[in-house]
Parts: sequence; structure tokens; C-alpha cells
Amino acid sequence: MAALSVHNGEVGVGYLAVSFQATGGSAPYTWSVSAGTLPPGLTLSPGGVLNGNNTTAGKFNFTAQVKDSTAATATGSTNMTVFPPLTVSQPCAQVCYVGMGCTTCGRFGAVSGGAAPYHYNLAGGAVPSGMTLNGFALQGPFPLPTFTAPVDVIVAGPPITRLIYNLSASVTDDFGVTKTVAANFWEFFPLHILCTQTSPCTCSGTPACTAMAAYEFGAPSDNVTVQVTQVCDANGANCVAGTAGLPAVWSVSAKGGLINVSLDSNNGFFGQVTIDLVDHGACVAPGFAVSTQQVLTISWPGP
Repeated sequence: MAALSVHNGEVGVGYLAVSFQATGGSAPYTWSVSAGTLPPGLTLSPGGVLNGNNTTAGKFNFTAQVKDSTAATATGSTNMTVFPPLTVSQPCAQVCYVGMGCTTCGRFGAVSGGAAPYHYNLAGGAVPSGMTLNGFALQGPFPLPTFTAPVDVIVAGPPITRLIYNLSASVTDDFGVTKTVAANFWEFFPLHILCTQTSPCTCSGTPACTAMAAYEFGAPSDNVTVQVTQVCDANGANCVAGTAGLPAVWSVSAKGGLINVSLDSNNGFFGQVTIDLVDHGACVAPGFAVSTQQVLTISWPGP
């Protein structure tokens, strides 16, 4: 008997038939499996043809026997691997939120099963400027928006709330099976503090300064904290770093686009408090995690 030449398979992929060969003896030959187990879905015909459609992944060993017309027999053993079907995940098919400059949240799919090596291709859309496609992942920082407006307009916040990048990529395994993954990235802008008519960044005559200031952008999770960086007197002088100059009773919070301040209702406070916001959301680039600073002016004479 010549060597039993088999190849591996993959669940769900038609097995490319192989024909076993025998030499010597007296034809015709009759083939059968004498030991072990064929991969489920495959059969060995009496004529020595192994074919079918693999249905179960695993490693399989079997012995084939050939019998000639005089009932003389010979055997040969072999083994083969059946790989699980090629599958993909696509967590960004609906949307994945990423911050400007983020370098850690570019993965939009994963592969399991199939047979290596895998070959990837861009199937649709475009890779964001300055980034590269590596498998099912974008590498490099998500790009910063380009504006032609004056610098002071850009600092005040661009007039759009996000950038959208759509693309799809395919993977093909060693058996020629191809799967495609879609990705939709929404890029949010960094946190930005606003002084508006209803949230003027000033508060007087009350220790409960609700909606004292507003903010926009940032990660959709809205996991934001407020940092006090400096406290000055009412004239903006005699400043001290950090929270040392604050009243003994003081709290500040940021939620839902509003910054609220509460201070000691029993003692007056006149001062200018400089704050910034910290975004603790996912996929926020370190360089954009802290907002620009804003001065809050508080005038509370006490009860």
C-alpha cells in the first residue's frame, strides 16, 4: 500500500476528495476503515475515495485496509485535523465611541476557528487619515479634526459634535473561507466648559449654585469629575493652588452637561475658583482627558 495522503479539513467546507492507492496484489481492490474513526461527515468508498463534508472539529486517527481479489489485505494508518468553522466578532458593527487621539480602541473584530494563515483586506470604506489597518484593528491615533476657522473659534469648540468613520474588512483563511466585519467609529471631542446665559459661570446670593456652568462633548458615559486648580479672592488676587482657599464646606459635581457647586451656607465666600474637568470614560486619549480651565466667580455674603 502506498502512503495514505490526506489533508486537513474545516467544518462546513466540502472536503476535497483524495483517492487512496494500492500496488501489487490482484485487482480489483476494496477499501474500508479497519480501526479508528473517520472525521464525522467523511466516508471512505470501497473504491478508496475519501470525501464528504466535515461536521465536527477535532483530531482524528484511523487505519484503512485494502483487500484484493484473493482476499489478501494490507493496512495503513494516518491522521488529520478538522478545524472549527471560521467565525468573526464585530463589536463595532453598530457603533464604537473613541476620543480624539485615542490609540487603544481601534480593534473592531476578532477571528476564531478556521485555519491559519489568515489574510486580511480592506473591503469597504476608508482607513482614517494617519492610521493603518492591521487585521481587524486600526493602529495609530484617531485623527484630530482639521478646521480652517480662526484659532479662537477652535478653542471655543468646533460646531460639530463628532466625526464618523465607516469601514469594513475581510479575512480569508487557508481553506478560502471569507468573512467580513463592519465597523462604525464615532469620534467624540474633548470635554469643554461653557458659560451660557443660563449657566453663566457666576453665582451670587446663594450657597447652592445649581447649573453654575455647562459643559459639552466628552465620552458618552459622562463619567466626569471636577478639579479645583486655583482659588483667588474676588479680585482675582491672592491666589493659592489647589483647594486650600475653599470654604470648609464645599462640593462640586458635573453631570448631564451641568456643573453644580454647593458651599457652606453659614459662612460667606467671595472668590474666583478655577476648575477643569476630567473625563474618566473609555477610549479617552490621555492628552485630551482634562478640559481647558474655567474661572467660576462666587459671591455669597452668608445668611
